[in-house]
Amino acid sequence: MNPADTPNTSATRPGGRAGNASTALQAHWRTLDAGQLQQVWQEARAGVAAFRVVTRRFGSPIQAWVRGQAMHRDAHYPATDVVDTDSGSQYFYHAHRHGDREHGHLHLFWHARADGRRWRHRARRAPAGGASHLLAIGLDDRGVPLSLFTVNRWVTDGGWFNAAQTLRMVDRFQPGPVSGYTDVNRWLVSFLRLYRPAVATLLARRDGRLSRCHADDPLSDTKLEVLSRLEVDWLADLAHLEHLCAP
Repeated sequence: MNPADTPNTSATRPGGRAGNASTALQAHWRTLDAGQLQQVWQEARAGVAAFRVVTRRFGSPIQAWVRGQAMHRDAHYPATDVVDTDSGSQYFYHAHRHGDREHGHLHLFWHARADGRRWRHRARRAPAGGASHLLAIGLDDRGVPLSLFTVNRWVTDGGWFNAAQTLRMVDRFQPGPVSGYTDVNRWLVSFLRLYRPAVATLLARRDGRLSRCHADDPLSDTKLEVLSRLEVDWLADLAHLEHLCAP
């Protein structure tokens, strides 16, 4: 893949103490054989293709959700979230931070019952507290990913599960052909599959952070908001993967 055909993220790499998602990806890729690497590469290319489609149609993935509306602090875009009842997936975009490279972020949820099994809209009422938060993805103003991060339960409410359970829910987060969002959903699912090893690291760090908290109820401790974070350099990771797969 020609890097000119992918979004340029060279200027979007955030600073800070977060750590880099690429480390987890590259460690995982070293465990794969050539055929498995090619499969990862093909899936990544499909995600880039979907990103291009969305960018041509809307200007950016962000506009696929915002659709030209004036953005207001903490408002959800779209207003009723993107919800796929077939897969139990739900997410929304919003922005409430200023002065850094992040334009806003996606919050991803899965419809889980208290026991961690799938809650189905047609079968029963929503669980107390709503859907379970999985992770968030920070984006720059072009919709290019900058970071993966997790937040404490008090931030979004909903059920809470350990890292292993949450990762299984991430695997089941697959919003499909929701009207008006099919292409942007295809990109989002592809991105999550590419970064699954990093998500596993992210969730493990989240649980580790909570285990070191001495509060009576760490999940309700408002001093703990962002529990773990990894920086993302999508272009660099795509280029590295392409290099690994080159004949």
